[in-house]
Amino acid sequence: MEKGQEILYRAIELKRKSEETEQSLSFVNQQISELESFSEELNSLENSEERQILANIGKGVFFKAKKEEGEKLFVDVGAGILVRKTPGETKEIIDGQIKKFNDARIRLKMELESFVGQFGEMMREVEKLKKTKRK
Repeated sequence: MEKGQEILYRAIELKRKSEETEQSLSFVNQQISELESFSEELNSLENSEERQILANIGKGVFFKAKKEEGEKLFVDVGAGILVRKTPGETKEIIDGQIKKFNDARIRLKMELESFVGQFGEMMREVEKLKKTKRK
């Protein structure tokens, strides 16, 4: 295979990997944003003196509910298993999830930087090929 074609194939593969990584990074950023918003809502719930709340049951449908002092939330911990947690305990879980997503975001950004470096190296290889063909 000609060196130029090899570089082209590597560049196409690098572009594909880069696009996948960018999509993953976008998903991670969205999850962080949603979790941070949810964490703020938990703070509001925990610090609110209001006893009546509107509880979202999905698809934009709400119903009135009474919040009792010391009431625990039902938290889905996976596989349909619900565990009772205070808003503070739930916030700790959310903070842990945010930390994991932030770690993933750092890793994905490092991958993208690596791809930029690899692409730059490919461009230098192409320039060398151009110079050798001119001679």
